[in-house]
Parts: sequence; structure tokens; C-alpha cells
Amino acid sequence: MHWLSRSTRCVIKSIPLWETSSAKGSTGNGDLSDLARIEETCDHPVDLFKTWHEERRRYKPNAPDACCLATTSKDCKVSARNVILREFDNDGFVILTDSRSRKIDDVENVPYAAMCYLWFYINDQGQKIMKQVRVEGVMKKLEREQFRHLYDREPLFCKIRSHLCEQGREVKWDELKQRHDEILDSVRRKENDLPMPEHFVGYKLFPSMMEFYFARDYLIADRILYRKDASNNSWEKHRIAA
Repeated sequence: MHWLSRSTRCVIKSIPLWETSSAKGSTGNGDLSDLARIEETCDHPVDLFKTWHEERRRYKPNAPDACCLATTSKDCKVSARNVILREFDNDGFVILTDSRSRKIDDVENVPYAAMCYLWFYINDQGQKIMKQVRVEGVMKKLEREQFRHLYDREPLFCKIRSHLCEQGREVKWDELKQRHDEILDSVRRKENDLPMPEHFVGYKLFPSMMEFYFARDYLIADRILYRKDASNNSWEKHRIAA
């Protein structure tokens, strides 16, 4: 997964638990309580996302870059699934998928969608960190040249899956296995270079709202809400209760 575009300094701090007045009066773990605080200086929410994302990768480098993507069908039925974030920039968040999938049928009819990232890890001080980022906005299909580089660097099994599977279609395992082995054999004989299929598509969520949630140990969470002002393409931010 790649971050694109500018690099902007964004400072995030939290109040150490042992420095707060509530913690100083504590007699044991059972009666600890205080408020977490996001000390942020980011005017653009994607800059804050980048900072949080890099910290999560530092503590959990092998965890997948996954998020829950929620969509709505034309008959108002909501569905959600985990997807892999492929790259992001100041404009939005890119995923790859099968154009024949339910999610794409949803966004082609109702383009509004939501992503949710949930990160939990223990930092160098042994503190239990939980962060959540919610993103809402419009999903738009990308031109093929905008995501071809993402397909080109896919591992072999992902490229085979793109040629093998029609996402969501009922299958018989034995037939799928036979077809898989035929494709794999053709690749090994250098008869098939697995070009990017027509149904392999990229979509980008362009956010109009981003919300950041931070909690730690016994600290009650803090939240920052960003909303985009479409009239001038700027962002307004507010602190909201957990």
C-alpha cells in the first residue's frame, strides 16, 4: 500500500496516564479513569490518517491494510465487507475489485459509501492503543491506467484469482481447482502472462467526512470530526464526545 502526494508534518500527542490528576489520586488499576486527547495540528484529515497509519505499521508491520467497506444497494439494503487499501492520497482511498461483484453493483447505483479502519496495538511504553478512522464519501471508478501499476505488482496467486474467479458466483470446488491448475500450468510453461482482465477495476472513495477516534488503556476516548466544505474544498474540524 502506498501513500501518494505531499508530506505534511502532523503532531499527535496524548496525556500520559500517570501525569493526570485522576491517575495521581488512584489507589489501583480498578479505579483508574481519565480522558484521552488528540493534540493535532492537521488542517487536512488525510495528513492525520497518514500519521496514524504509519504508527500502526510500525507496531504491526505484518497486519493487512484492511478496512470495512459498507455500501447500499438500489433497494436500500446495506452490506459490508473487509477490503484491502491499495493506496491513498489527499483526494481519497483506492481499492481493487471485480466489476461483477455486489459491491460494484451497489456503488454504480448508490455511489455513497463508508470505510472504517480499526487499529489496536501495544506501543513501546506498553500502553494499549486503540484507534479508529471512519471515512464517508462518494466512490468513483478509476481509469485503467490509473491503477494498472497496482495490478502489475500483484503476487501470482492474486493475478490467477482475477482470471479464475467471478466474485460472488456459486462454484463447484473441484471444477474451480481444475481450472486453477490449468491456469497455473500455462503460466509455468510461459504461455500465459496473465494480463489485467477487463473486469479487474479500481475505485476510489473521495471523502467528505473523516472521523478519528483514539483511546488508550483506561482513558476515555477522544474524537475529532472533519467535514469538507464543498464550496471552497477546505476542511472544518470539531472535537466530539466519545
